[in-house]
Amino acid sequence: MADAGKTYYLLNLGCAKNLVEGEHLAGLLLADGWQAVEEPSKAGLLLVNTCGFIQPAVEEALEAILELADLKCDDQRLVVAGCLVGRYGKKLATDLPEADLLLAPGEAPRLLAHLAAPPAGRLAISPPRALFGGADPRALSTGPGWAYLRVADGCANSCAFCTIPHIRGPLRSRHLDDLLAEAESLAALGVRELNLVAQDLTSYGRDLGGPGLAELLRALASIDGIEWIRPLYLHPDIIDEALITTVLDEPKVTDYFDLPLQHAADPVLRAMGRRRSGSELRELVRGIRRAAPQATLRTTLLVGHPGEGEREFALLKEFVAEMEFDRLGVFPYSPEAGTRSARMPAPPPAVAAQRAGRIMDLQRRISRRRLAALEGATLPVLVLGPHPDSDLVWAGRTRGQAPEVDGLVIITEGTAPPGAIADCRITATHDYDLEGALL
Repeated sequence: MADAGKTYYLLNLGCAKNLVEGEHLAGLLLADGWQAVEEPSKAGLLLVNTCGFIQPAVEEALEAILELADLKCDDQRLVVAGCLVGRYGKKLATDLPEADLLLAPGEAPRLLAHLAAPPAGRLAISPPRALFGGADPRALSTGPGWAYLRVADGCANSCAFCTIPHIRGPLRSRHLDDLLAEAESLAALGVRELNLVAQDLTSYGRDLGGPGLAELLRALASIDGIEWIRPLYLHPDIIDEALITTVLDEPKVTDYFDLPLQHAADPVLRAMGRRRSGSELRELVRGIRRAAPQATLRTTLLVGHPGEGEREFALLKEFVAEMEFDRLGVFPYSPEAGTRSARMPAPPPAVAAQRAGRIMDLQRRISRRRLAALEGATLPVLVLGPHPDSDLVWAGRTRGQAPEVDGLVIITEGTAPPGAIADCRITATHDYDLEGALL
């Protein structure tokens, strides 16, 4: 390996919240004089920011770590950070000798200190209390014109299938002034779209006894330069009329409701530890549709969870067909050690996978039908730049398309600088994507 000096290679895995944490880790290194490289062989520091939420994510992280370990030279250091360490820290310290440092989420802000003086046993772990703030360095990795704004960490809910409270700890909200200062800094960098993320976004501010999510949305909307604000992951047990009204009434807040309903059958919802019944969830969705027919509704479902038999799955399919969500993601249940759900009998994994496929087949038809109604419309589009799959066309997103989880607008005609919001005439539609020409 060539002389790497203070160079690092960062591999980010997992969700958008993890991406933000990785951006902060990179920011710490850059502020300390390190340089980023795109090839592991040219880095003195190999940094993997992991997810450990579900077993497939654990397996992906371990595979990535071991691949880098196989390439690692004697003068390179391998650092493993993130949720995997928060969940399995002590076990990893024993089972993963290839790692030179294991950094749990609560210790992430002290990355530089741990690089300078590694802890005994290579494991830096503490209760997850620390939280990156607006004054901490951050190296944006998203495209021009948009960014994530992470407003809190941890979760106050106790869903039976979820490991997040164990990994990330209780809800810890950032103060409103800190968030506004960061949003203003992002706007000064040309960010036009803010996507708000947290493990428990809907509960923002409850731990501080101060402003909640509705107040945060209104305050962010007052910032010059910010044009779109999209709250992601609105917990259906917590969302209320005041928040729905704020989303619909504030012009800068996109009419986009990301409601992780998980299921619609009461026996499954009870087993999951959810508070609202299937009929209440139906009324929640119908109420939003009545108030704002133009709103984009997205949900996430979990199939194969304990309590789901053929009858409950059939009810879920009926629910999806009836509600006609604009966007939908579905995951087969994975029993996670230490959760209440893991102690209950569940359908076989093959059954869960098959059910997930059936839901997505149904949703594909719904999505194609709903998108077809947009052909001929003119919509504002955030221009992203060259399409990820082809340099021959560009890509963008409408207000109703969240980054990474929804489809794109394939821009076939017209030009605008990346990061700009421009009018686009929709010329064709597909299962999940749109095609359009910039005007």
